[in-house]
Amino acid sequence: MKISLDEFDYKIIQILNENSRLSYAEIGRKISLSQSATKERVLNLVENGVIKSFDVTVDFSKLGYGLKVLVNLKFKNDEFKKFIDDLEKFPEILSCKRVTGEYCLVTECVLKDSSHLENLIDRIIPYGIPTTSIQLSEVKVDNFFKQYFLQNLD
Repeated sequence: MKISLDEFDYKIIQILNENSRLSYAEIGRKISLSQSATKERVLNLVENGVIKSFDVTVDFSKLGYGLKVLVNLKFKNDEFKKFIDDLEKFPEILSCKRVTGEYCLVTECVLKDSSHLENLIDRIIPYGIPTTSIQLSEVKVDNFFKQYFLQNLD
């Protein structure tokens, strides 16, 4: 079900997307709404499932996990289901996405070093065929609300 939002709602989402720790008063000041009106709108966005969570972004390199790796996986037969059922055995996997195309799954992993990567590959191989890509840097592109919705409000 599509939710109807106005310019204030989109601005709130954009602001929270940049910094979800801001108070209702701070958000309200940025968009010229009262604290109570801002709070009501945020709670409505949460209640309607538009805002699913307020997340923390962790710098894993500060915890000793300086290697980010994408692991693409191909499976034969039932190994896909077995791998999904056993995901808890792979704490290094931050996200796992089912995709179309050459691979079945794409995972994003954080690892300590290349020997940790080798260990992860060895543990994944019984499930399927991994192909790895080491992330060199991250380019964050987050223009969805800035460019699309704010320019295309009904």
